[in-house]
Amino acid sequence: MLVAPPRWNAGSESLAQVGRGSSLLMLDYDGTLAPFHEDRMLVLPWPGIAARLDRLATMPSVHLALVTGRSARELESLVPLRHPEIWGSHGREHLTADGVYTSATLAPAQQSVLDQLERTLMEAGLGAQVERKVASLAAHWRGLAPTSAEKVEQIVREVYRASGERAGLQLLVFDGGVELRSDSINKGHAALHMVTRFPTATAAYLGDDTTDEDAFAVLRGRGLTMLVRPEPRPSQASYWLKPPEDLLAFLDAWIRAAERAVG
Repeated sequence: MLVAPPRWNAGSESLAQVGRGSSLLMLDYDGTLAPFHEDRMLVLPWPGIAARLDRLATMPSVHLALVTGRSARELESLVPLRHPEIWGSHGREHLTADGVYTSATLAPAQQSVLDQLERTLMEAGLGAQVERKVASLAAHWRGLAPTSAEKVEQIVREVYRASGERAGLQLLVFDGGVELRSDSINKGHAALHMVTRFPTATAAYLGDDTTDEDAFAVLRGRGLTMLVRPEPRPSQASYWLKPPEDLLAFLDAWIRAAERAVG
C-alpha cells in the first residue's frame, strides 16, 4: 500500500554522495519544473528554475535529462537550455544533447485507434484540445467548462473501451486531461536507460504525477525519488518537494554538492 512520502529538507537526506563523483538528475517538466497553464505552450518554469537548470547543464560532473509526456521537440522549444537531453512521449522519443533524434514506432492497430480518436474529437468540435504525439493522443480539458471537460473524457473512454484496450493501448488520466497511449514504453524505461548508461552516477528523479511512478519504481534502491506537488499524495517516491521553495532548495543543494565534485 502506497503512502504519502515525507517532506524533504536539507537534513532529511544528505547529498554528499553527489560531491564524490558524477551525478544523474532526471526531471519531469509540467507540474514539476513548471506550474500548469491553461495553454500548454505558455507553460514556463517556476521563477529561479531556469538559472539553476543552466548551471546544472554546464557542470561537467552532472548528467541532466528531462523526461516528459510531451513530444521531445515541443519541450525543446520551451525549456531555457541549449541542446538539452530529452526523453519525450513518456520515454518513446529520445533527443540527445548532440541533436540526434530517435523514436519507437507504434503498432499499426494502435496507430489506427489513435487516428480514429483524433477524428472523433475533431468532429465533436474539440480539435483544439488534442495533442497528438508519436505514440499517444492527449486530450486536454484544463480551462474548459465542466460539461465540455466531461465530453472530452467520455469520448476518449468510449474509444478506449471499443477498440483501444484490445489494441494494447492504455488510458491514463493526468492533471488536466486524459491520454490514450501505448503501454509498452513508459518513463521507467527512460530512467532505466539512464541509470544503465551512467551506472556509477548518484541518481535522482523528480516528477509530479502518476506517469512518474514508473520511474520512481525503477530508481528504488538506485537513487533518490522526489514527488513534486503543492500537496503530497500516496506515491513510490522517497520524499515530497513543495514547489517552488523546496524544489529550489533541492536544486541548490545538488549544485553545491556537485561543485565539490569539480572543485
